[in-house]
Amino acid sequence: MFGLLPRVVAVLALLVTVSAFQLWHDVNRYDAHGNECLYREKSDVVCSRLCVTDLSSCPTSLQPSCPDNQSFCADGECHDECTDDIQAQNPCHCSRSGSKLPSEAQNLVPCLTIPNVTIQQFHAWNSEEDIRIACGAEANITDQSKTVGVWDKNWIGGDIEAVWAECPAAPTPNYKYNESYWIATYAVNGALALLILVWSVYKGFAEQSVRAATLNKTSGADNKHPDSPGTDYYGSLPGKYSGKLYSLAYGSDNLELATFLILWGISFIILIVLYVLKPHLRNYFRLLALPSKGKYVCVVRPLHEVKVIEENTNWLQHYINVFTGWLQVSLSRDKEYTTCPIEKTSEGRIYFTYQCTRYVFDEQTQQYAPYEFDLGTSHRRLIQQADGLSGAEVAYRLELVGPNFIEVKVPSIPAAFAREFVSFFYLYQLIFLWAFYFYAYWQVGLVDTGVILLSATIKVVLRVQSERRLKQMAEQEETTPVKRDGEWLNVSTRDLVPGDVIEVTTGAHMSCDCVLLSGNAIMNESSLTGEPLPIRKFPVRIDDSHYNVAEAGKMSTLFAGTVVSQVQPVTKSTDSLESDRVLALVRFTGTMSDKGQLVRRILFPNPISFIFNEQMRIVVCILVLYSIFVMIMATYLYKGNSVAIAFYGIFAIAQLLSPLLPAALVIGQSVAATRLRKKKIYCVDPQRIMTAGKVQVLCADKTGTLTRDNLEHYGGRCIDPATGKFIEFTSDLLATDRLFQQAVASCHAVADLNGQLIGNPVDIEQFRASKATIDPQPEYLDAIQTAPDTNLGKIHVVRRFQFVHARASMSVVILDESTGKLHVFVKGSFERLKAISSARSVPADYDEACADLAREGCYVLAFAHKTLDTADPARVGEFTQDELESGCDMLGLLVFKNMLKSDTAQAIAELKHGSTRTVMITGDTALTGIVIARQCGMIPENTRVLLGECKTPADEIQWVDVDTREPVADIQPHLAELGSDGFSTTELAVGGAAFERLCATGEIDTLLFKIRVFARMKPTHKVECVEHHMKYAVTAMCGDGGNDSLALRAAHVGIALSDAEASIVSPFSASNRSVMSCVELLRQSRAGLATSFANFTALICYGQVMSGMLKMASFYFSISLTENLWMLIDGAIATGMMLTISLSGPAERLAPSRPTSRILGPQMLASVGGIVLMNWLFSAMSYVWLFRQDWFRCNEHSAAESEATKWWLQGDNYESSIMSFVSTFQFINNGFVVNYGYLHRAKWYKNYALLTVWAFLMAFVSYMLLADPNQVGCAFRLNCGTSSALEGLGYGTPTWKIEPYNSPLGHNVIPQASRYKLWGYCLGNMAATNLWQIFVINGPVRRLLQKKKPLRRLKVKL
Repeated sequence: MFGLLPRVVAVLALLVTVSAFQLWHDVNRYDAHGNECLYREKSDVVCSRLCVTDLSSCPTSLQPSCPDNQSFCADGECHDECTDDIQAQNPCHCSRSGSKLPSEAQNLVPCLTIPNVTIQQFHAWNSEEDIRIACGAEANITDQSKTVGVWDKNWIGGDIEAVWAECPAAPTPNYKYNESYWIATYAVNGALALLILVWSVYKGFAEQSVRAATLNKTSGADNKHPDSPGTDYYGSLPGKYSGKLYSLAYGSDNLELATFLILWGISFIILIVLYVLKPHLRNYFRLLALPSKGKYVCVVRPLHEVKVIEENTNWLQHYINVFTGWLQVSLSRDKEYTTCPIEKTSEGRIYFTYQCTRYVFDEQTQQYAPYEFDLGTSHRRLIQQADGLSGAEVAYRLELVGPNFIEVKVPSIPAAFAREFVSFFYLYQLIFLWAFYFYAYWQVGLVDTGVILLSATIKVVLRVQSERRLKQMAEQEETTPVKRDGEWLNVSTRDLVPGDVIEVTTGAHMSCDCVLLSGNAIMNESSLTGEPLPIRKFPVRIDDSHYNVAEAGKMSTLFAGTVVSQVQPVTKSTDSLESDRVLALVRFTGTMSDKGQLVRRILFPNPISFIFNEQMRIVVCILVLYSIFVMIMATYLYKGNSVAIAFYGIFAIAQLLSPLLPAALVIGQSVAATRLRKKKIYCVDPQRIMTAGKVQVLCADKTGTLTRDNLEHYGGRCIDPATGKFIEFTSDLLATDRLFQQAVASCHAVADLNGQLIGNPVDIEQFRASKATIDPQPEYLDAIQTAPDTNLGKIHVVRRFQFVHARASMSVVILDESTGKLHVFVKGSFERLKAISSARSVPADYDEACADLAREGCYVLAFAHKTLDTADPARVGEFTQDELESGCDMLGLLVFKNMLKSDTAQAIAELKHGSTRTVMITGDTALTGIVIARQCGMIPENTRVLLGECKTPADEIQWVDVDTREPVADIQPHLAELGSDGFSTTELAVGGAAFERLCATGEIDTLLFKIRVFARMKPTHKVECVEHHMKYAVTAMCGDGGNDSLALRAAHVGIALSDAEASIVSPFSASNRSVMSCVELLRQSRAGLATSFANFTALICYGQVMSGMLKMASFYFSISLTENLWMLIDGAIATGMMLTISLSGPAERLAPSRPTSRILGPQMLASVGGIVLMNWLFSAMSYVWLFRQDWFRCNEHSAAESEATKWWLQGDNYESSIMSFVSTFQFINNGFVVNYGYLHRAKWYKNYALLTVWAFLMAFVSYMLLADPNQVGCAFRLNCGTSSALEGLGYGTPTWKIEPYNSPLGHNVIPQASRYKLWGYCLGNMAATNLWQIFVINGPVRRLLQKKKPLRRLKVKL
């Protein structure tokens, strides 16, 4: 709709105005040198009727003479009979009768009509006097100054013998509002209001008892389900004629417009009221009912706006936020209302489905809530349910929890459009398009409608595509074996319920969260967690251990949304259920599963508020005030009637408050999402793209993110059991102790999947170093065939305790086939193994040796061992994990090298260059993390690093210089030492326990941005660390899934490095598993954010051109741009430039600053303010220049000399031509000038689409301005004229049709020399705004101001 609204105002003004005048100068009176204008000829002038009391007083040439049998009547014509109707048409009565007719005019009769005259010396400022003289001369009246008067000024009497019937304007007809038309309006609306009133009264009385009962239930309910939403329950319901409007308006065009204005206003108010009451309308005509009796339930969900960053606001922002907050609460926009039908199961149980979750009615609490089954929390309790459920129990549970199917409803295309068009901004557009079509402006209205439909179509298609992708990810159904009533049945996964026991088969897609009861499974979790490698799952042990899915239980949980890569039944086990099938117990189904919770969060998110959302409220207020100011100014200049002013106010506000403004702020994210997909970076939450453009801190995992997934085996260092001392380091594992080789070959969870080793990357590299192989037919859990050269024989893994972060260790019990002995091997962090090993077996220099290896960037694992007293594998299950691991002797250290990915250092350098702080959050040791951080450039060279660690969170943190190994009692003096960049020369690193200590004491807030490496971090620690950073900065988290998944979800921007095409673990997932994906995300997001603000700037400047000098000139001179020119501006210039702006690519690298996200920031205000001010100045000066031109003065446009009803011809003058060319070049330039900004987007000359459109438009408009009259210019009625006028100017006879010009001059051809001057002037306007943008907004002035007054709000070391 861009800038089309002002022209409607101009049209309206011309339609409702009989005459117009300029306030500050006399039209066509003086030339450019101050001399009176030379006289010019005006032909075919209509003369007023001459009126007398006696026809004999008429001049001889005007005395009537009728044929025989006819009489001269009062209407001035000859008739057979002068009837009363004919007599009533007396032109000398000036359409007045009765008391409104002056007594002096009652006896006046007209003389014959004076023929039209040609005035040789016509004065535009004295037109009435010139016309009287010419008409008097035509009637042979010699001295009319004494003998002829003017109607209602000089009546007949004395020397005056006749009067000119120059009738004053007839009184404007007006409604009495008691006409039948209005009575019908009152009746219809009144009846509707009465019905609503009666229903409201009845509804209030009928619901009193229900409300009282509900209040009593609520006050007595102490155990309300925490997840149950606010609800109300409702019962069922208690059953063209042409000119017609013109004729209703008493034949008055002004009254017709007033009628439309009233109906338009009523319709607008009704639409707004319906929109405001939309949440309540659906149930307003239903009666409240008790929960057990209702047929519908209205679920009320509070909307908690998620603010990306809390910032200090000024007083204006504060009060506007308070007002809008109050307005949202008052209009119920702070809640989401969803009406759901209450349904019944086959057994008569009532329920409703809300957000894909079934809520079942509880007879005891008389409330609805999701039902959860308690399957137990101990391993033994879970295993006891391995026999499955009965058919009756399944039916009962299916009624309570509903189908195991997450139904994502994707609307059809028509329904999607309907959903889109019910928003406020489309209603806003609709009401103004109605006005366009009403004013016969249908051509431009169609252009506007096309632009709106195109924008809506793009949004609908993108949204539907996103919903369809999510539907494919969420909905899945297949057949699976289920044990029911003691038999195995093939059942649809839709019918699974908690407590079902299923057989896990290779290739199956898990549709629910399950606990693995028997056998092993290899799972592909990439689509859920982003983990690139398959994960091995183990059954729960037969003991009373607590099952906790967040810790050790995760390794026994099969999550919905994952795929079974391979299964391995276990028929012989010491501590788990034995079965020839791989069995799993269904724990959660539908949206209660982990995947279901993620899908639900995506489908029903809380609104996200960014800084520009806050400032948009101020912008709206400013634009409202500005539109009122423009309306007042135009009213003063125009001096129009109240109806015209009311319409102008409506359209002025609509034009300035363009409904496209909010869309302009997010247009860049759609383009960025498309480009990211081409880079194999997938997004499931597009609004996060804008947030990614403002990322200030990037937290990154180490292994698999900064370093390669597969560690490289470096060697080992064993301990001599006789002396308790370390043996020399060796890279040949086969040369080490027998027990150490067995430990390395067996103490892991690696599995063989079709020849591919899967499992933890460290375990895989460890197993490869042992040169052992996995027997595909194990007798127990696993069978390991050791390397042939070792003569170690075959090893059977009898029992395994998986790695748990809380213990930082794992252990296995193996049977040595060659000796028949049972051995326990424990593997874990060197700190953990030292704590559980016997003191005599730990070398004195153990800590120092481990630290030295870590300082080299090595990943160090320690191994311990003991031999069991028994040789019976069946007895192994009698021992607990702590009993098996206690009393072990330290075996030695297995060392791996952490190797950086080839592009990690480059990515970190790019991020630092882009003012993004990088932080490492790793589960590895701090020393290893520090080495990697130094290698990749995260920690600068020659920087002191202090490491803080403690044994438990209750202990004091001990700080040590990692290079000198000297303890540091007070770190503050070191932190106070500043480098040349103004930041500390000391970096900090902390371990997991030290991090907990800092959080407990509150010191983390002061040291957060001093810490570069967070080590030994558990998954929960990572979440806490990310959340602490989010308090102060827009924070991104990058990881390879698995242990990072919780932190990825928590961050403002999470990016999972996953091979899966799409993952719901985080908003972004990248199949290119490199930190460079983060750089690319920030690069594209910054470009998208900058593009959105460029479009916003262009739209604001576009509106200011419309509402500035263009409107002022239109109303002051009573002119308008031509219809075709408006179509060119809106259909080609506005649409073409706005679309091509979005095609600008990203910059080649990240800029040292982030793009602004502040609509009212200094950059936006300076850019918009400078462009608008220059455009206004050049527009005003163009008219100063015009009024100094000899060819213009004395040829000015006068509303009195043009036909006001032909509004589309009000551009047939020089004033309109100047306004047309100046404003059109400004419109073209507004789209071009915002294309600068090489910091975040590609250089302007690389946007080839925009340059092509801009060049075409410039050439096209320049041709219209500079060329002699031609068919193109005449189509836009610029530099053209009537055939006779063009011939008179020496241009020859045009061969195309030209509608007669609506001006006395007959053309608006600008002299050739002046055309080039005007063209140069327009180019100067464009050059000025471009120089402003280049040198001030994006150039040296900006850089100078940034140095003197930097706006970097987060002052941290990068």
